[in-house]
Amino acid sequence: MPIVPRSRRTVMVAGVVVLLVAAFVLGAIAGAPVRDRVLPSQASLPDQVANAIADRFEGPVDRAALERAGATAIAEAVGDRWTAYFTPAEWAALKRASEGQYTGIGVTIRSTDDALMISEVFPGSPAATAGLRAGDRILAVRGVRVATVGAVASREAILGKAGTVVELQVASPGEAPRRVSVTRGEVTVPMVRARMVTGPRGRPVAYIELDRFEKGSGDEVHDQAMRLIRAGATGVVLDLRGDPGGLLDEAVAVAGVFLEPGQRVVSTRGRTSPTREREADGDPIPARIPVAVLVDGSSASASEIVAGALKDHGRAVAVGQPTFGKSKVQVTEETSDGGAVRVTIAGYLTPKGTDIGKGGVVPDVRASDIAGTEADEALAAALAALARSGG
Repeated sequence: MPIVPRSRRTVMVAGVVVLLVAAFVLGAIAGAPVRDRVLPSQASLPDQVANAIADRFEGPVDRAALERAGATAIAEAVGDRWTAYFTPAEWAALKRASEGQYTGIGVTIRSTDDALMISEVFPGSPAATAGLRAGDRILAVRGVRVATVGAVASREAILGKAGTVVELQVASPGEAPRRVSVTRGEVTVPMVRARMVTGPRGRPVAYIELDRFEKGSGDEVHDQAMRLIRAGATGVVLDLRGDPGGLLDEAVAVAGVFLEPGQRVVSTRGRTSPTREREADGDPIPARIPVAVLVDGSSASASEIVAGALKDHGRAVAVGQPTFGKSKVQVTEETSDGGAVRVTIAGYLTPKGTDIGKGGVVPDVRASDIAGTEADEALAAALAALARSGG
């Protein structure tokens, strides 16, 4: 076998390699999918995925929908039930709800077996314009009797778009039932509602219902409490039933209506936020005035901070049902699309170190409002507890 010089062998090998590469390229062009070269990207991974799909997908692509889906997935990946991304529509609805706004007729209602009892008509509301009054009983909504479909369905039937009309059958005390047409409109639920009620042995008691913790709620609770105390109230019932919470600063302010300055309200701690103790700092009502705080399973967050602080310091007797059990603090940042992201930044403890996330605030006196009765049994229990305390 002839010996090929090394230089010629190198040339021959190089030629074979060139032929193989050429064959590979021709084969790729002829029968395999064509793929562009992918260059390193400086964008974040979610943006890389969204860009690739938006630029290359064969069908139509809604880029905004891709980004919202990515934002939702990122928030869910944290594994925290309170951390979430809200679309622009969801965020707008949440802001309205946090400000106590909705579309309806503007009343608070208590359910009985055969009617919806109006306990309050908001000033300037569609219900007030239509002449409805506290004490009126709604017997039917849109021709359907409450006794037939139940209170929940009847309440939902009252709600609707602004400008539309809902027909009610209403009975005022001592009068025959009548038809009332109410044009639905935008309603803002008062943040604080307060009135004097009568406790055992005829003693006057200040009843203060807090709907939500938003800016100014602490000042409003203080002003209403002092107004009724000056009018002769011998005790205070703070009703936080159904209150979902709100601003941490306002929880501290509301607690400060009843606690002495310097008393701890809550302590918070998180990975990126140092441990912080929040103390009462205000002008409390007289210490001689006993207090009861009403709570239920829908009392959450800021409501639990207040109830827990008043209970721990022995300033109030807690009455009702165990609270929701949310011991986390969130911040919310609006996003560039008009939505928002809510992030849990810390957990909190009551003054005695109780984590409310483990069972909520447990009331000293168990009581609940019995559906289908005109009386408010939980309020009656709170008034009885105040009477035992001298209020």
